[in-house]
Formats: sequence, C-alpha cells, structure tokens
Amino acid sequence: MDRWSADAWLLVRQGGAGPRLASVNPASYGSDQIGAVARYSLVPGSALQPTAYARASKALVPGGESEAAAGVSIGLARNVPLRVHGELRVTNRPGGTQVRPAAYVVTGLPRRQVGPVLEAEGYLQAGYVGGDYATGFVDGRAIVEAPVIRSEREQVAIGGGAWGGAQRGATRLDLGPTASATLTTGRTTLRGSVDYRLRVAGDAVPGDGLAVTLAASF
Repeated sequence: MDRWSADAWLLVRQGGAGPRLASVNPASYGSDQIGAVARYSLVPGSALQPTAYARASKALVPGGESEAAAGVSIGLARNVPLRVHGELRVTNRPGGTQVRPAAYVVTGLPRRQVGPVLEAEGYLQAGYVGGDYATGFVDGRAIVEAPVIRSEREQVAIGGGAWGGAQRGATRLDLGPTASATLTTGRTTLRGSVDYRLRVAGDAVPGDGLAVTLAASF
C-alpha cells in the first residue's frame, strides 16, 4: 500500500494582488499563488487515518508572502469526512519571518452525482492561527456542475459555484459560473477550472473577476 500522496496547484485570479485569508485552501481566495502539499499515512488501515504532511506556498506578487508548514491530521471516524489538523507555519512576509501555530477542522463532499445530470462537490473548514496576526478563520466552497463531455478518463463540465470565507478584518461571499476539465490516469488526476466570481457580500479583495485554477493530485 502506497503511503504517500500529494497535491499541487496554481491559482491566477483577476485583481488577485490583495491580502490572502488565513485559510490553507489554495483555490478560494487571495493573491495569485503556487503551492504543493505532500502527505504520509502513519498507520495505514487505522480508523483514525493519522497522517503527517508538509506544505509550501508562494504568493506570486511583488512582496508576496511565502509559507511552509508541517503538521499532523487525524480523522474522527472511518466513514465520517471530518479531519482535525494541527501544524506549525513558517511565514515570510516583508515585515519579517514568524513561526505560527494553527489548528483547524476540515470536512468535505467528494464529487458525486446528485441528480440525473448533476454532480456536486464541496468542502468547509474552520480553525485558528496564532502569531502577531492571530485570527479565527472559516471558508468553504460548493460546486454543482453538469458534465457535457465524459469518458472513462476525461470529463468536461459546466455549472455554478459558491465560495466564501471570513477572518479578522476580511469577509466575502462569491457566486458565479464555473467550467472544469478533468483527466485521470491511474493515481494521477489533473484538473483545470475557470470561474467568474461575483462578490455578493463582504469586503475582502479582490473584487469580481475571473479565477483560473490548475491542480494535480498524485
């Protein structure tokens, strides 16, 4: 049994040079960003699925912060999609470098069919990050799409989505159309999506605009 898994991502968002939220999800908010995370299953077959992980990300704007993190997560039950994470983050920004503790809970709905032609997926996470910029945070995403091209390995779908998040001093809720393309080969999944996100509530930047995400899972 392979204990290793990994994800990598690139987010490019129209007007995406604003401050990023405290969330760790790369495809929801903030500046243009690139990042990756690697995971190692500590006890394969355990109901709690304890996992060690390391993550790195970089904001692709002048003076943008970079961050590295390492931590451990556990599931609360074998068939319940709820995981608790504890980690240390090393954040480098123009004002200096800081080590910050963080803890958060994540739940998610893997992509599944919800009607004759519709599929849905989503996630929700909430937690707290310490340090000089200490704050609680919550964010989530929900996508409903209809496949227009589908085969054993490829899928192209169109639909709509909702993206939301909040932390100290910044909140937002976006709604808008989305389109995605997915290619699966063995354990590797490649996915690209294009959204147009309309900020319908909150004051976090950036405002309305396109968001393009490229992601890979291994």
